[in-house]
Amino acid sequence: MRLKERKRNFRIFAFSNSLIALAFGLFGPFYLIFINKIGESIENFGFAVGLVVLSGAIASFIAGKYSDKIGRKPFLIIGGYSYAIIVFSYTLISSLWQLYLIQILNGLVAAIFETSEHAFLGDITRKNERGSEMGKYRALIGITEAFAIFIGGIFANAFGFKLMFYVISLIFIVSTTLMFRLKEEI
Repeated sequence: MRLKERKRNFRIFAFSNSLIALAFGLFGPFYLIFINKIGESIENFGFAVGLVVLSGAIASFIAGKYSDKIGRKPFLIIGGYSYAIIVFSYTLISSLWQLYLIQILNGLVAAIFETSEHAFLGDITRKNERGSEMGKYRALIGITEAFAIFIGGIFANAFGFKLMFYVISLIFIVSTTLMFRLKEEI
């Protein structure tokens, strides 16, 4: 991949994923409060969070293997749109088994997206600048996510969880649509 194309990909990728970081920042801490309310106990909360981690761990291997064969971009796009559906789905659930099901799906999608995200970032950075580029990327993502966490409490308090989750789903859709502009060599 030519240097100009790598830089273009990096800008698109960083911007798109900074929007995703914004969504995660708005979602993350408040989603934990939300699942605790649905789960109604510390034990159910722990099980619900554990399901995300376990399903993600299992799916990571498969996601990595197939992203090498098919490419990272399809997994990023499928993962991003799936995140939008999952976040929206949290507004529809009313029982513990539904929460557990969505948590499993959340873990699967996280594995698909995050594995492909890291691999694609490695693909579009040059070996001799990889650490620097990844550092810039992580700083942008971290600052964006922190900002979203700071304002998320204000937003959740003012508008409630459901509206917040609708906005987050929309952010996932917009950010993922931008990924169609990425160029990938398989």
